[in-house]
Order: sequence, then structure tokens, then C-alpha cells
Amino acid sequence: MGIVEWIWDLYGSGNLLLAIDEKLNKVFDVEQVKCLMIVGLWCAHPDCNLRPSIRQAMQVLHFEAAMPNLPSKMPVPVYYVPTVPSVSPGGSCIANSSISVGR
Repeated sequence: MGIVEWIWDLYGSGNLLLAIDEKLNKVFDVEQVKCLMIVGLWCAHPDCNLRPSIRQAMQVLHFEAAMPNLPSKMPVPVYYVPTVPSVSPGGSCIANSSISVGR
């Protein structure tokens, strides 16, 4: 299990604070830590289309926007296959490229 899966499991079970490093000796703001971890999960969302922009993430981290509503279980990763343009029978494709290098 990777760190994202581990944190997501803790998030889903309501035990997010169990991920906090003991070396902090409980010297931290609980709301800031929860916010940071949830934004971290949001940024690592398996579906890249559901990840925030940097601006959105920063607004949440500065408590200027609402926290994201993430599912309690980590979603299954989504992979997008790029589409390849179709070539009609008998069609041709000519590519021409050049590089100019000066002295």
C-alpha cells in the first residue's frame, strides 16, 4: 500500500490524524493539518480531471475556499488513451520538418 492509499484509508475511516508524524509532539493546528492532508489527497486524485489547479489548492490551504468533498474510498485510477487520427484508405500523410541551427 502506497502513502496515498494509506492516507485515503485513514481519511475514509475518520482517522486522518493517525498519519501525523509523532515527532511533531502534538504541536500543530489540527485544522491546518487536516486541510493540508485533504488537499494533498485532492492533488493526488487518481482521475487527473478531478485534481485542482494550483490556484484552487492554494485557496483551500489559505481557508479562502471550501474544502473539497472527496469520496471516503479512493477511486479506481482512470487512464485516458489519446485518440489517434484515422487515415482514410488511399489517403496520404506527408510530414516535413526542418531545424535551423546558426553559428
